[in-house]
Amino acid sequence: MPHMTHNYQLGLIALVVSFILTFYVPIAYFWFKAYKTRNQNK
Repeated sequence: MPHMTHNYQLGLIALVVSFILTFYVPIAYFWFKAYKTRNQNK
């Protein structure tokens, strides 16, 4: 296969993007909830 390295790069990028999404979305969501509740408690 001539484009093996390109395929590997695309797969690696997709893996990193999916990892970042699954890792950062819950953190951002909980941080946003805590931020809103903290502002309401003022």
